[in-house]
Amino acid sequence: RIGWDWRLLASQIYQESKFNPNVVSWAGAVGLMQMVPETGERFGAENLYSPEESLKAGVNYLIYLDDLWSKTVSDEEERKKFVLASYNVGLGHVVDARELTIEFDGNPLVWEDVSEYLLKKSEPEYFNHEVVTSGYCRGQEPVNYVREILSRYEKYRQSISV
Repeated sequence: RIGWDWRLLASQIYQESKFNPNVVSWAGAVGLMQMVPETGERFGAENLYSPEESLKAGVNYLIYLDDLWSKTVSDEEERKKFVLASYNVGLGHVVDARELTIEFDGNPLVWEDVSEYLLKKSEPEYFNHEVVTSGYCRGQEPVNYVREILSRYEKYRQSISV
C-alpha cells in the first residue's frame, strides 16, 4: 500500500524488532513495528502483538508521514529518509532539523544536509534556537536508524530477488 519495495519495509522491521512480534521496548513500544499503543490504535491496531495488526498500523503511519513529507520533499528516495527518521524520532524533531538547515543555508530537501542538523539538536546552541519547537534530541539515533535500514536494504536487494 505504501509503494515501497517490501525489502525496505523488512529492513525497517528488522531494525525495529528483529522480527520478534512479542518485543517491548524500554519506552513501551510493542510488536514488529515497535509502536506505542496510542499510535498503534490511531493507525488501526487493536493488538500490536499481532504481526498483521502491527504491520497494518506501521504501514498506515508510514503512509501518513509520507503524505506529510510529500508536500515539501518531492524526490521519492530522499523522502523515504525523512519518513524513516520521523517514524523513529518523531515528526517534530525532523521538522526542527529541516528548519535549522534552512536557517543555516543548507538544502532542506536533501537528507544529508538535514541529518547534519538533526545531529546538532543535542547541542544547546541548536536545540535552543528560535526556529526549534521540539527541543533537545539525541540526533545520532535517528541518523543511525536511517543509515542502518538503508544499508541493510541494499544487502537485501543484492541477495534476495523480488
